[in-house]
Amino acid sequence: MNAEAPIPDADARERALDPQRSFIVQAPAGSGKTELLVRRCVRLLATVKRPEEVLAITFTRKAAAEMKKRVLAGLPDAAELAPRLRIMTIDSLCAALTRQLPVLAKFGAQPAIAEAEDAKALYLDAAARTLALLEQPGAAGGQVARLLEHLDNDAGAATALLASMLARRDQWLRRAGNPPTRFELEAAFAAERARLLARAQALHPGASAALALEVLTRSGGWRKKPKPAPADMVGNEPLREALVALTTMPPASYTDAQWEALEAILALLKLAAAELKVVFAARGQADFTEFAQGAVRALGSADDPSELLLRMDASVRHILVDEFQDTSVSQWELLEHLTSGWEEGDGRTVFAVGDPMQSIYRFREAEVALFLHARRAGLGSVRLEPLTLTTNFRSQAGIVEWVNATFARVLPEVEDEAAGAVPYSPAAPHPDNPALAGDAACWHAFAERAD
Repeated sequence: MNAEAPIPDADARERALDPQRSFIVQAPAGSGKTELLVRRCVRLLATVKRPEEVLAITFTRKAAAEMKKRVLAGLPDAAELAPRLRIMTIDSLCAALTRQLPVLAKFGAQPAIAEAEDAKALYLDAAARTLALLEQPGAAGGQVARLLEHLDNDAGAATALLASMLARRDQWLRRAGNPPTRFELEAAFAAERARLLARAQALHPGASAALALEVLTRSGGWRKKPKPAPADMVGNEPLREALVALTTMPPASYTDAQWEALEAILALLKLAAAELKVVFAARGQADFTEFAQGAVRALGSADDPSELLLRMDASVRHILVDEFQDTSVSQWELLEHLTSGWEEGDGRTVFAVGDPMQSIYRFREAEVALFLHARRAGLGSVRLEPLTLTTNFRSQAGIVEWVNATFARVLPEVEDEAAGAVPYSPAAPHPDNPALAGDAACWHAFAERAD
C-alpha cells in the first residue's frame, strides 16, 4: 500500500484510528481492512496501561494468526508483549469464557468443538431421539404423532426438519420455553405484509399482489406477452423486486391444519433442544452455537453480572471485531454483555469491521442484518460511527469499474434491515492501479458435457 498516494477515503481511514471513538466500518474486498485493523490495534496498545485491555476478535485461526503477526511487527517491544496480546477467534473466546465458569455456562467437562459437518450428525441424532418419544405416553408422544401425520408419516422428513431447526436454534431457543401464540405469529404476518405492500406502493401507487401477478412472469421477470407490462414499469428494478416480494409474502393466516402442525413443532423444539444437550454430553462435543450461548450464560447479565463479567468489564477497554457481518445472534449477545457496563465518554471503544455484501457464514447462523442494525442503532449502549472504505488496493481500475457496474445491478438498490438486504457500495481504484489495455473482464460459457 503506497501511503503517499492520495486516495479517496484517506480521511475515513485516519478517523478510524481515533482511540477515543467507536466505529463500524464497511470495508469491501480489497480495501485493506486488515491493515486498518492492525493500525488501530497498534494505536490502542500505545494508549493502554496493559496490553490485555485490548481484545481483538476474528473468525478464523488463520486471520487471528496473521493479525497477531502484523501487530507484533508494528510494536517496538513485541517480544515482551507477544504472550499478553488478546487476539483470538470468537470461538476461542467463547471456549475460554466457558472454561472459567463451567457451572454457569452449564458445561460439565469441556467439550470439543464440532465443526459444521460433524454437527449435522449430532442434530440428526437428537432429532431421531425426539421422534422416538412417539412410543411414550403423554403430550410429547401426541405432538410427535401430529407432526408425523402432517408429513404423511415420513419419519425421514420429520427427522430432517427437526435437525434443520436445531441447527438454527440460535434464532428461536430464547422463545422455546414460551413459544409464540397463533395470534402473535399471524400479527407478524400482517406486519410483514403491510411492510412489503407499503414499499411497493411507495414506488407505484397502484401496486398490489394482483398487479404483481398481472405484470410479472412466474420467474419474476416483466411480462412480454400476451399482455406486456406497462412501459413505465419495465426497467424499474426496485419496483420489480418489490412486486416479486408481494408474490411471495406470507399468508394472512394459518389454516387450522397448518396451525396444528406448527403447534406440534413448537412443542417439540424445546424437547429436541434438550435431547441435543444429551447428545453433546454423550459425544463430548458441542457446536459453535452451544459455545456462544455458554459464554453468554457464563457472563450473567448487566443486572446480575457474574464475577467473570465484572472481571472482563474491569480489564477490557477496547474491543475490535473483524468480519462483523458474520456475527450470529449469540455472538451479538456476547458482545452486548461484554459492553453492558460501558458508558458514553468513559474512554472505552468498539471497532467493528466487515462487509455486509459478502457475508459467508450463513451455515453458522450469521445474521447480516445485525451489521445493518449496529450501523443504525449501535451495539447495546455503545453508539458506532459509520465509516465506509472505498479504495480498492487489489485490482486495476478496469476491474473495479466492471465490478461496480455489474454488482450494482445484482444487489438490491435499497437497504432493508428486516430482510437483510444490502445494496452495493461502489469502490474506487487506487491511483497507482490505472486501467490496463484490453477488456477488464469477459465471459466464457461452458456447455455441460453429457457422459
